[in-house]
Amino acid sequence: MVSNFDATEEHTLTYMYLGTERSTVNQVSIRPDEPNSSPVYTETRTSFDKVHIVPRNALKNGLSYLAKVRVQLDNGAWTEWSAEIEFMCLTKPNFYFEQIGNSKYVYTNEMMLSVLYAQEQSEKVETYQFILQDYNHVNIQEYPVRIPAADDPFRFSEHIKGLQKGRLYYAIVRVTTKHGMVWESQGKEFVPQYVIPTLNSVVQPELNEDEGQIQIHAFLKQILGTPAKPYIPNRATDSDYHYDYWSPSGQTDAHYVIIPKDNPLMFTRLGMAKASDFTAKLWCAGVDNGLFLQFSTKTDKKNPTGTGVQINFVKHDDYITMEKSFGRVKSRARSNIVQGLGQQPFYLYIKVTEYRVQMIIEKIGYGG
Repeated sequence: MVSNFDATEEHTLTYMYLGTERSTVNQVSIRPDEPNSSPVYTETRTSFDKVHIVPRNALKNGLSYLAKVRVQLDNGAWTEWSAEIEFMCLTKPNFYFEQIGNSKYVYTNEMMLSVLYAQEQSEKVETYQFILQDYNHVNIQEYPVRIPAADDPFRFSEHIKGLQKGRLYYAIVRVTTKHGMVWESQGKEFVPQYVIPTLNSVVQPELNEDEGQIQIHAFLKQILGTPAKPYIPNRATDSDYHYDYWSPSGQTDAHYVIIPKDNPLMFTRLGMAKASDFTAKLWCAGVDNGLFLQFSTKTDKKNPTGTGVQINFVKHDDYITMEKSFGRVKSRARSNIVQGLGQQPFYLYIKVTEYRVQMIIEKIGYGG
């Protein structure tokens, strides 16, 4: 019995011998699956368990082979060769968890977890399944078996909910391929570190010499940790059922919102345009050149013209530029240069200190 395997690792072949005479010696012969090919592997092994171990690197990945076996009887005679069985050698794939990367932290209690799949021979994945484990590597939840999207067959995604702050998790993805290979990623560890809403106060005493009094000023500082719900402007309602959705093939509960270019998605009450100092980490993918992100003061009855601070982020081929303006005062900054950035996924780190803005692009690539 031969299953497909990775030739860079040793593999155990099993066989059945139904003869009446005792046999402990076997011989396996393997040749490429080509007409009139010669054996590339012929070895004899002694085993009481009717197995034959093929050492690592005895064969080559990316090729199909034919294997046959025979056994030696106690009297020294060999049986006839068995029928040949076909199998393939394929390289194990790499899995890269996009939202986690190398930081091991996520910043929300739910997320659309995406994994990039790369395999040397481009072995097609038929199905995939995500598994969430606790810190003891005990399964918390096994998600439904899904079929990759036809237009994006190397990216697998799952909607993960109910993550607890500060708790260690492991995410695993298991795939089944066209040729029956079952591969499983190593557990990718991550810790949710979303901010719990808190309210801090700062007390500042001030001496009033003229009146012989001490005045105490109290300043309240709120750290926002509540989810900010997006909406599309100029829509009659922001109900969840009013959006246009797209779901990858085989998925029913992991939706992507379709955002028209002339009517972008908006978040309100983030406080970033008004805050003098803040930091942000953004996960981006498939971003076209041009204006792709804007922080601005909200337009409402109290401020019908939206007068206030505005921060624009513009993507170029290999970098991002920023312009922060308030009235006639403007400041500009440029990120680091990342060759070949294009529309590939990346993290954008933003640090704002009054009018000083720093940006760092971290390109997301494949990992183990």
